[in-house]
Amino acid sequence: MTPPCATPSPWRRPLSRPPLSSFSGSACRTTAAAPSRFTPCRGIPTRTPPLRGIKESTMYKPHNIARSLSLLSAGIALLPAYAAPALAQQAALEEVIVTAQRREENLQETPISVTALNTATLNELRARDIEGVSDYTPGLLVTPTVGGSVNASIAIRGAVNSTNNLSRDNAVGMYLDGVPIAKTSGAIFDAVDLERIEVLRGPQGTLYGKNTIGGAINLVTRKPSGELDGYLEVGAGNENLLEARGALDLPAVGEVGSGLGEFSARVSGFYRERDGFYDNTDSSGADFDNRDQWGGRVDLRLQPTENLLVEYGYDTFDADQRPPMLALTNSDAFAFVIPPLYPLVAAATSEDRPDEIANDSALTSEVEIDGHALTLTYDMPGTALGDLTLKSITGYRDLYTLSLSDFDGTSQDMFRFRIENDFEQFTQEFQLLGSTDQLEYVLGLFYYEDEWTTDNPRWIFQFGGDSFDVSERGAEDKSVAAFGQLTWTPDAFEQRLDLTFGARWTRETKDVHSVWVDRSVFDVNPADPNAGAYVRDAQGNPVFSAAGELMPLEVDDSWSEVTPMAVAAWRFSEDVNGYAKISTGFKSGGFNGVAATNFAFETPFDPETMTTYELGLKSRLFEQRVQLNVSAFYNDYSDFQAGRLGEDAISIVVVNAGDATMQGVELELLARPTRNLDLVLNYSFLDTDYDNFIGDDGTDVSDERYFSYSPRNTVFASAKYTFDPFSFGELSARVDYAWKDDFYVGIVDDPATNVDAYGLLSARLQLDQIPIGDGQLRVAAWGNNLTDEEYWNTAINLSVFTVNQWADPRSYGIELNYDF
Repeated sequence: MTPPCATPSPWRRPLSRPPLSSFSGSACRTTAAAPSRFTPCRGIPTRTPPLRGIKESTMYKPHNIARSLSLLSAGIALLPAYAAPALAQQAALEEVIVTAQRREENLQETPISVTALNTATLNELRARDIEGVSDYTPGLLVTPTVGGSVNASIAIRGAVNSTNNLSRDNAVGMYLDGVPIAKTSGAIFDAVDLERIEVLRGPQGTLYGKNTIGGAINLVTRKPSGELDGYLEVGAGNENLLEARGALDLPAVGEVGSGLGEFSARVSGFYRERDGFYDNTDSSGADFDNRDQWGGRVDLRLQPTENLLVEYGYDTFDADQRPPMLALTNSDAFAFVIPPLYPLVAAATSEDRPDEIANDSALTSEVEIDGHALTLTYDMPGTALGDLTLKSITGYRDLYTLSLSDFDGTSQDMFRFRIENDFEQFTQEFQLLGSTDQLEYVLGLFYYEDEWTTDNPRWIFQFGGDSFDVSERGAEDKSVAAFGQLTWTPDAFEQRLDLTFGARWTRETKDVHSVWVDRSVFDVNPADPNAGAYVRDAQGNPVFSAAGELMPLEVDDSWSEVTPMAVAAWRFSEDVNGYAKISTGFKSGGFNGVAATNFAFETPFDPETMTTYELGLKSRLFEQRVQLNVSAFYNDYSDFQAGRLGEDAISIVVVNAGDATMQGVELELLARPTRNLDLVLNYSFLDTDYDNFIGDDGTDVSDERYFSYSPRNTVFASAKYTFDPFSFGELSARVDYAWKDDFYVGIVDDPATNVDAYGLLSARLQLDQIPIGDGQLRVAAWGNNLTDEEYWNTAINLSVFTVNQWADPRSYGIELNYDF
């Protein structure tokens, strides 16, 4: 077989995967004017428009996008040959290795729109979770959901799941070391010891499966290196912020091929506490959105032979804190509900961010997460089918959340909610990865099952009473899938062309149960549990049995989908690659677990599907000093799942509302004009349009509906200057600015919930590589939202009033890190 670096064509990219024994740490080489081949490794080298009138845009129609990219690629392909020779003397941008296609690849040679952030970048952004990379990444928006700082709304290119309701599935997949994180409830957690985060944009239905119509987020943790090293970091900041984190890599014991083999381990952990930014002046409450979190990881690695690798990872996260502040911003409708209370409600209403409000309830936001992952990798080089790797990934995760929220923003007992979730999942995936001189392929089988329950009582207009709605729901979900993807590099065209084809078949089944008992405040006999009940039994039987047990209504259904993809990739030069891609994904169907009537609960909604047409260009210019990646896409959205207010005027029910199209452009620019200066400019444009949207009365209301969490324009700009080294260390200064256009929180134009455009300024001053003993010290001062921008990140209209969840104000602090 031809060795990877001795290919017959200068355009031929390496296909073979090196043996396991070559994965000793994370050393990758940095290239200057060298060809773009790379050394595979496990690590990454360190280093809205107005809300109205969206539908009138014609500038970014697909044929215009395609023509523009064709001209751009032709011009860019000529640039490297004429780059100034003096630039070769400067340090080049580092290569980045990703696993977006289930194998190690150079980011610039991967025909996917993907953003990768390494450990150094994550540290400088203070990105401890997926919310921390939202501003940096084009097309991505991550915000906490209403009433919870750890529950996420994750949107990519307009595809979003904006609720933490476990009966709803994700639009964006999330994975920790290859194991799916199936729900957005509890998705904003500190994964502790991250090596990198990869954000894949566009449907990933072939390799990643269901619920990835918007894309996928890969969290990749650091693995044992077999050498003694680690770090310890401590920090402090305003609002009494205290945090500590660290990791310890233990020396390997044993030898590969002898006895049990070579064993190595790495442990890591963190602790964080902080007061809330906003005060609760009521005697029964405390400040909002404080932090009291801890977590850790244990990673074990055993290599019995040159061909076999066994890896086990355990992660845990625990939070016991209070939810974000929900403040009244619109209460006009309340004047007609309980007129005597309207003056109190009106006095608590303001469109400006308050420093404090009065909530009568004791608020809670608790989260407990545990995860296990076992990965077996076996190499089989030189077989009749080429070099093969067989991989097994077994995962188990469980999640517990408890949220007690007060939605009325006053000292009166009007809207209290309790949501208690119990969730567990098991996954098993088998992969066969193969490569020959002209082929790379992946074949796989996947199994998934979960079981969950939600207890969700609600106290409405109680004013100290204890009459509440009983809402209990749960489900058992199962899914099986088979998939394959093949990349062929024909001999023609000097092996500049790669053709990739893939498909995935998925079948899933959902068994859902739900019970709802409505104890109205006007019920004169709350001791009678059947009074005022929405009966959850198809035959109309009472909700409670004679023994006093709840008798839920049960429904089930199943769906099957095939999600294909095809890519044509072309190497214009050693440093310029382009691709054209068609891919399909789907989001699961299901049932309205929070519906208030039998009919609404028993009526399923079907899967939604998305087909994306995408053109992309990836380039390294001026002797590897500039990296410019551009992608343009057109999304065809079918059977779009939309939430609408239920018959109880509180719960959200889901319907297949119609079809839609989205189109846009994303740009990522990295530049190092001098060896001291690093520049970043990331931009995304998104144009969304409903082709049809069937309203409650059966008419088309597409002109009155909008995509939520989909700002038309987003920009991230960064400048970092690193001074020439001093004898006592290396000093650097960094400034970041992130801007987001206006966007809708709901699907209607509601000025009370729409988020206005905002910009966030952050900065960091860092002294690194301070020699102390056998290690190095890093000292940094940082500040986020330095201009103290006032904006809310989400809101909810409860018909009688609107409450908004205000984002964090200005924050700042210092941190010390010792690497040894």
